[in-house]
Amino acid sequence: MVDNKQEIESLFKQMMIDFENIPQTDEIYQVDVKDFGLLKVQWKICGLLGYQIFDKDKISYKYGETIDDPDVTIVIRDKKIATEFLNGGSFKISFAPGHKDSLKVYKIMDWKIIGTKSGKKRSKITKLFLTAYMNPEKEYHPFILSKLPMFRNIVKTLVADEDYGVFVPINQSLGTYENQIIPLKVFKHFIDKASNIIMLNECGCRRINDCQDFDKSLGCMYMGDDTVNLLITEDKGRVATKEEAIERVKLAVENGLIPLLGRAMDEADAFGVKDTGHFLSMCFCCPCCCIDGKIITHGSYALNLFHRMRGVTVKVDEDLCVGCEECLKVCVFRGMEMIDGIAKVNQERCLGCGRCESTCPNDAISIDIDDISRVDELIKILESHVEVS
Repeated sequence: MVDNKQEIESLFKQMMIDFENIPQTDEIYQVDVKDFGLLKVQWKICGLLGYQIFDKDKISYKYGETIDDPDVTIVIRDKKIATEFLNGGSFKISFAPGHKDSLKVYKIMDWKIIGTKSGKKRSKITKLFLTAYMNPEKEYHPFILSKLPMFRNIVKTLVADEDYGVFVPINQSLGTYENQIIPLKVFKHFIDKASNIIMLNECGCRRINDCQDFDKSLGCMYMGDDTVNLLITEDKGRVATKEEAIERVKLAVENGLIPLLGRAMDEADAFGVKDTGHFLSMCFCCPCCCIDGKIITHGSYALNLFHRMRGVTVKVDEDLCVGCEECLKVCVFRGMEMIDGIAKVNQERCLGCGRCESTCPNDAISIDIDDISRVDELIKILESHVEVS
């Protein structure tokens, strides 16, 4: 049991000193700071106070004091977890909404298998790490915490080096490949090869957010040998046939959802199986509820495991753009921005999903692919990360 307040105080002060000049050398911070410009963070750690002001060129701080009108207030009460965090420790986390404008972040201590009426499932054993209170007058998303450099080691646990994801555009203007639309061709390749396919009965993101615009029943699919022992109750999902899987892709595209596929090791872990390179995730994302979109939009650049399909480009015809900002509303990746009243593609963030092209009322946006054989290239890239047969 850690009860040495002097040790926590010393670590707290040292954390502030260590990160004071990180803006000068940290490339990820330089990308993240562009999103918030200046951020005032009040710390309350085991009864100790201090604040930091995160700016482009410097992180200023004061120990033992409070700051007026903080953007975020972070409260850590557990002494053992506080000591581990202040020492730069790395541990898995989960999060959940708190009261009003707050977020609760938990340290995952362990997992347990529990039985329900519909079968066995894996459940997390957690302990409260911190509570973050967001200034209700500001529009900061709780994922902004991931942009604070002292959380970098914890952020790294959310993304494995082996993770890789690609959003596949559904735009008809890209044409077809072997008489099939691009996402259907790519998905069908893996569905035909898959040794096992698990289909969720609904999309968790759309269910939690009570989505009113897209079909909640079009949930994710997982395939490959690692899914055989996937812990999932009957009310959540089931084994699917190849025909059912292909039909789901068709329905998702017709519903306007953007397909995402790749390897995400934390998803396998959450379902109680070890990812040995045989666990392919297939999701169908909407612009309003998708957790991946929220992470990309509001989270640290260090979390970005998603890639644009090679050969795909998105362009804006400045002569046709009237600055209506409809493209900004549907882009969940901050891939579009307004400069002098004209839409511009942020090529560092754009993932080529094509939502903006199909939404623009003035046909000012185009999406192109330089060679349709890029479909085969995408399949090979994905197969270098995960095997489903």
